[in-house]
Amino acid sequence: MPSDRRRRRSGSSRPGEAPPAYSVYDRIQDLYAGGTEEPTVRNSPQATANASPVQSPPQSSEQTPLLARTQSQQNYRRPWNRRSNCTVIMSLLFFVLAPCIIILIIKATTVEEALDPVARDRIRREWDKEIRSHQAIRQEWIIELANHEKTRVGWESERQELIAMREQLVRDKEEWMREREEERGAEERRRREEEDRVRAKFSWENLQGAQNCLQYGTRRYTARLANVPREYDPVKACTETAVEIHGVKISSPHQCEDRGCAGVIGYWNVNYSEPACITHFDNFNDKGCTAEGSGRRRIDSRLENLHGGDYWSDMCSTTPASFRNMHFAGPDMCEDWGIWGVWGMWNINDPDC
Repeated sequence: MPSDRRRRRSGSSRPGEAPPAYSVYDRIQDLYAGGTEEPTVRNSPQATANASPVQSPPQSSEQTPLLARTQSQQNYRRPWNRRSNCTVIMSLLFFVLAPCIIILIIKATTVEEALDPVARDRIRREWDKEIRSHQAIRQEWIIELANHEKTRVGWESERQELIAMREQLVRDKEEWMREREEERGAEERRRREEEDRVRAKFSWENLQGAQNCLQYGTRRYTARLANVPREYDPVKACTETAVEIHGVKISSPHQCEDRGCAGVIGYWNVNYSEPACITHFDNFNDKGCTAEGSGRRRIDSRLENLHGGDYWSDMCSTTPASFRNMHFAGPDMCEDWGIWGVWGMWNINDPDC
């Protein structure tokens, strides 16, 4: 059985019931559903009598087996609701034209106010007030900019002054360092001159050689340093004072000894022009092999020109010797044999041993 909507659309009714009314809502639903046919007047006795039958192609049950409605229901056209369509059109026109009307009213009001002398004066006064306000703000900006520029110029001037002061300090420091170096150099020169004058007064007194020889060809000499001021370092004065021995100038003693009130004593080891300290070996004696198969032979000799008080061990060990086409700076061993003197001994290589 068809629903109410279908019955209102088709105009059919149940037995003993009036045809249902077709509303605007039903029309809108039909439009959304895709219906495009023109509605016709519903079935009524007059419409049915006046309407001409609609020609339709013959149909059979084989062609339309599921055809459920009658031929009159298929040929029915819904009526056109002009009132509903007018309402929709008027609504659309209202929503389109209303904003345009409002805009026109606003523009008309603005134009009217612009044409009104009182409104123009009011607007002009407002503009003048804004212009004066902008000018005042601009003037403040100009003053503030001038103040900033003045401050910047002041800072720049101070910066230049600081740079100049720093450069002046650097120059003053360099000048001070140069003056200090000059003063230090002058003071050093004065000190050296004064020391030279003081050292010029230094002298060695009682220069004499020892009675005994220190070693081969060497004698020790001693002397006392005189004319040394109390404020001067005596040991330093000793090391800086030269002496002349056997015509040779020696710049500094080999040793300085500070004896307090007795003064400073200088020591020199003179290893030249001392013939009394020249010792030698003569008559080298062959003592045979040190041991059978040792390959060593013993040679000994007596030390000559040795004086009493000489340091016999140092004199013997430093006396050179030459024999059998060999030269030795000193013996391998030295022995003091009392009344027989001091003897030097050598162990030389000999293949015959």
